[in-house]
Amino acid sequence: MADKQIFTVNGQFEAELLLNPRKESDVNRAVELGCYTREQAEDAISRISTWPDYAVTPLRTLSGAATELGISRLWCKDEGRRLGLASFKALGAVYASVSEVSNLLAERLGRQISDIDLLSGKFSEELKDHFLICCTDGNHGFSVANAARRMGCRAVIYIPSGVSDGREEALRREGAEVVRIDGIYDEAYAAVEEVAKAEPGAILISDSATPYYQDIPIRCMAGYSVMAREILAQLDGELPTHLMLPAGCGGMAAAMMTAFYHLLGNRVPHFIIVEPLTADCVFASGLAGEPRVVDGDLETIMGGLSCAAVSHVAWPTISAGASAFLRMNDNAAVEAMRLFASPRSGDPRIVAGETGAAGLGGLLALCEDPAARALVGLDENAKVLVINCEGATDPVAFRHFTGQSPETPVAA
Repeated sequence: MADKQIFTVNGQFEAELLLNPRKESDVNRAVELGCYTREQAEDAISRISTWPDYAVTPLRTLSGAATELGISRLWCKDEGRRLGLASFKALGAVYASVSEVSNLLAERLGRQISDIDLLSGKFSEELKDHFLICCTDGNHGFSVANAARRMGCRAVIYIPSGVSDGREEALRREGAEVVRIDGIYDEAYAAVEEVAKAEPGAILISDSATPYYQDIPIRCMAGYSVMAREILAQLDGELPTHLMLPAGCGGMAAAMMTAFYHLLGNRVPHFIIVEPLTADCVFASGLAGEPRVVDGDLETIMGGLSCAAVSHVAWPTISAGASAFLRMNDNAAVEAMRLFASPRSGDPRIVAGETGAAGLGGLLALCEDPAARALVGLDENAKVLVINCEGATDPVAFRHFTGQSPETPVAA
């Protein structure tokens, strides 16, 4: 693909847009390329919905912001409190951890294991020689650590050098043993793989797939499909025209696209992938037409999106379903955090972390440029859905960027 197909997005934020010429027009073909089956999605919702801490997260209407941006509707699926944690990752990581450990115990004990019994710690003695291990930029690892603590086993979490001290401390408070490496996320992943292969009792719970490791990442993505089911029920028949999807390795983006194809067929919205300029592996893959690994330190405040390589399982879905790819600087995410925290008249306040604000940040960047918004159809009739995929997982960073406490609503 020639560089001329990369469009500079003009405005206060540095951003670039790439339209996807490979988007699959045949909805049945797009469904075939989904990253999990309808049956896997059904299993996820049927199990997760029975957990005592399961509750539907809010879908918030932002009418004031929509008017200011010149669009018809703006909704935010607020995942700042999911399963008692501060991120949508709980749907994937906890579900995958419970699934994997219950299968292990069922084989050993010769009987089915209840999720509720497992999460209440009733099998801690049977798990004393096992531990969950993963790498993380914050939210996935916290959810894995939470699952391990509740099941009564250890968690060993590797973090790259760019993870904030606040997020590292949160992992330790959740009971995890934390190993910080001098490198990027993908180097942390490589280190975790080696430990998982060498250490008896290690159970790798990753949400990023490789050609040789797919089952657990697929279960993570099936867990994320719960969000899509909730959203459609909350919209009560009204459908978005656009869905802004933040992407690190692409797992959540591909999971949401798959869910919407399963549930809506050819009525799916336009999917726009959003990434940091400095960690744009999905954009680079869209440009090349095949998975690409990007170089550099991947430094960005949107730590949950700091990945050098797209997930092996996620890429076919993204390649077939994305309408466009957007890469933007950190300032767009900061402005989105501030808009959420200090909402327009009549809009609810939303507490979003740096990664959580990425989808709205991408929308803000596009809406500043008439040419860019025309390319993706963001006109006065557009109905846009964004996902706040994390709350204030680093309260110090939230105060720094917004000037507010995450706990205290801004004065009217």
